[in-house]
Amino acid sequence: MGYFLQNRKKIVIFIFFFIFFPCFIYAQTPDVVIVNTNVDKSYPFDISKTNTWQNVEKGVQFIRITETIMTDRGEEGNQKMPLAINFDVLKFDPAFFDFSVYGAITDTTESKALLAWLQEYKLQAIINASMYLKDSKTSTGYLRKGDIHNNKHVGKSLGAFFVAKPYKNYQGKIPVCAIVYDDEPDLGQFFVKNEEAQTVENVLKKYQVVVQNFKLVDLPENQSVWKGQRRHAIAAIAQDTENKILLMYASKPLTIQEFRIVLQNNPLLKIKRAMYTEGGVEASMAYKKEHIFLWQHEENIILFLKGNVKLPNVIGVKRKAK
Repeated sequence: MGYFLQNRKKIVIFIFFFIFFPCFIYAQTPDVVIVNTNVDKSYPFDISKTNTWQNVEKGVQFIRITETIMTDRGEEGNQKMPLAINFDVLKFDPAFFDFSVYGAITDTTESKALLAWLQEYKLQAIINASMYLKDSKTSTGYLRKGDIHNNKHVGKSLGAFFVAKPYKNYQGKIPVCAIVYDDEPDLGQFFVKNEEAQTVENVLKKYQVVVQNFKLVDLPENQSVWKGQRRHAIAAIAQDTENKILLMYASKPLTIQEFRIVLQNNPLLKIKRAMYTEGGVEASMAYKKEHIFLWQHEENIILFLKGNVKLPNVIGVKRKAK
């Protein structure tokens, strides 16, 4: 009995994994989990392969980026040291997929764990839509779905908007989805001849889905350095030079500036615009084909892969109806 009391934590953990481990297949990194829905079929991609785009299915590609950068890591930030950066990217072609936002306020429901959002709304992929305030529902920046606002306030220091689902009058005339910066120089693509003033505000009015958050990749003529140096997991969404939409998740702790350096310079990504969506324990991403792939903080994975964090707002991806 004395041995049990002294080692009860280890024994409980052992029993937990002995019972539940057969239900799941773990990838090589601890923060990516494959829910084993059909062990007889091969995975849609080799999750351990690095720096190579893999075709997953029509309109979807995957890459695991691995890169080493030199960064300030001395005690006073004055010593350059190598840092390994690793993160996963799912790239979707908007010609085959629709994007929307799902939320506790906009969809009149409750905040949910990652897996619950994915399954309840029959989504093919999801990622955090935005950070949120102390009420655990309100986005830190502007967020609207149709006529329903989660937050009507436009954050002046955030700098980026993800837009999707043009209203009927604009369908076929403007991009079906995009990331728009508050100092966007390429506004012409969102307007036709003789339209109202070409402003970001008027661009947002044309879309049913608008989500605001921090700008990650600056315009070439307006590069800036992020001041925050706290390292944590990161979830982000981006648009490349071919106007494909990228969902990105970095599980290994890094600063926003370190993540941003890779986004701006890695030739495999070809990123034009990028937006931070969440960091830390709440940062999450998922993709479903034959299996469900979950990218989550290890604290969430241990709790039956559903997580102890309830997400109030997510960006969801669905294949277009044929």
